[in-house]
Amino acid sequence: MGEILSPWTPSCNGSIRVEMSGERTTSDSGALLLREALDNSGVIDALEDNLVDQRDPQRIRHSLASQVRTVVLQRA
Repeated sequence: MGEILSPWTPSCNGSIRVEMSGERTTSDSGALLLREALDNSGVIDALEDNLVDQRDPQRIRHSLASQVRTVVLQRA
C-alpha cells in the first residue's frame, strides 16, 4: 500500500496518460492495457493474416485488424 506507480501512455494513443491507483482506476484504463497487450502479442496480426475478408475492398473504411480488435475488446 502506498506504492507510487509512474504514469503509462499507451502506444495506440500518445495523447492519453494513464495513472493507476487503487482508488481511481477505471475500466477504461484496463481496456487500454488489454489493447496494448493484444497489439504487442501479435494476436490481432495473426488473426488478420489467417482470416478471409470477403468485404468489397472499395467499401472498406476500417481494416480487418481494427474490426477484430473491436470485437475482442467489446467481449472483455
